[in-house]
Amino acid sequence: MDQRDREQIDHCCENVVPKIIMTKLLPKLLENKVYNRDDVNIPRWMKNLETQDTVKDIWLTIRTRGPNAFKNLILSLRQSDHENVANILEGRNDTSNANNTRQEDPLGHHIWSDEPLKIKVRKATKFVDRDYENIERYPMRSNPRGLVLIITNIYYELSYEKHRFSAKHDNNNLKKLFEEMGFIVFSYGNLTGQEIKSKIKEFSKNKDLKSVDSCFVIITSHGTEDEESNTEIQGTDYHSASRQANYEKVLCTEICDYFTAEACDQLAGKPKIFIFQLCRGKKKQKSVAHYRITTDTCVSVKPSDEPSLEIPHVQTTRNYSDMLVVQSTLPGYVSYRDCITGSWFIQILCKVFMNHACTHHVEDLFRMIDAELKHLRTINNECQTSCIQSMGFNKHCYIHPGLFE
Repeated sequence: MDQRDREQIDHCCENVVPKIIMTKLLPKLLENKVYNRDDVNIPRWMKNLETQDTVKDIWLTIRTRGPNAFKNLILSLRQSDHENVANILEGRNDTSNANNTRQEDPLGHHIWSDEPLKIKVRKATKFVDRDYENIERYPMRSNPRGLVLIITNIYYELSYEKHRFSAKHDNNNLKKLFEEMGFIVFSYGNLTGQEIKSKIKEFSKNKDLKSVDSCFVIITSHGTEDEESNTEIQGTDYHSASRQANYEKVLCTEICDYFTAEACDQLAGKPKIFIFQLCRGKKKQKSVAHYRITTDTCVSVKPSDEPSLEIPHVQTTRNYSDMLVVQSTLPGYVSYRDCITGSWFIQILCKVFMNHACTHHVEDLFRMIDAELKHLRTINNECQTSCIQSMGFNKHCYIHPGLFE
């Protein structure tokens, strides 16, 4: 167990021990292998299970257990109706772990309320996908509007990663958001690397993709940066190479490969939007003082005298096209999640989409999300920047939530 986790168990002891009903907690500690059933202490503890001294002894002995003991203690607490103790143990004011942090502002106010976001989508009143001047618009009138695949990893039983309890709110909010906007949603959770690939491939072959106007693929999980600086999605079987290498590696770029015009011809020419809520490394971005100082540079470009080449018109399409890839953070950096209500990025995404998808196109929505994300800080003045990559996504995409012909 990490020294930090041992210290947290010590630090919370006097506060949480009176709140614990050990007759409910101990069975879960055994089930989740915090303690083995043949532990020499069990017979002694069972004689006086409800006394404060026994509860304290069981609590402090957890410090001597294996590397997964802390995260499985959290799991056991939540499964035995000790949510308040789990929240205290995770530390609402602790910003040392990017994916399990209750963020507060410097004045001590919670950035988020203690209640998860409630989804209520504003409906569109008119179609705006055919009236344009310079930038074309994707047709978005099908009913359902599109198919959505959501993969949410919460429990990491087989690895050293901590559980992502609050991600359940991200999953629930995303599912409700897209259903209210007129999409069909396929939702899966707690998948290994191989299972992630299998579900992605299965989704990309869905025959109903041919009859809808769009698709979204959304993955919320632990993530990291591999040795070649690629963003890697951590399935529930993930292990760092130094500990164990026999897990299925999943890269974000691989996900997009399942939806090229060649691999998924039923979506050729249609908008395909990929959203990844995960860390992309270990770096933490610090906010800096902003000064209104800049430079003006004029670059002159000499027009070319070369004649343009006429290219014969052939009816083809580009293999990588009409794709928008959205990452919750920059390459190499962490992505923050409130340990009570869910991730920063997904909460803002749901709020912006439910209020503004009725009037704004998708790329503007993601700009609005980042504009709101830039105001968030941890108490250590750490911040987060989202990242958007367009691969031939050259038309405006209006979702028209709830509006059908």
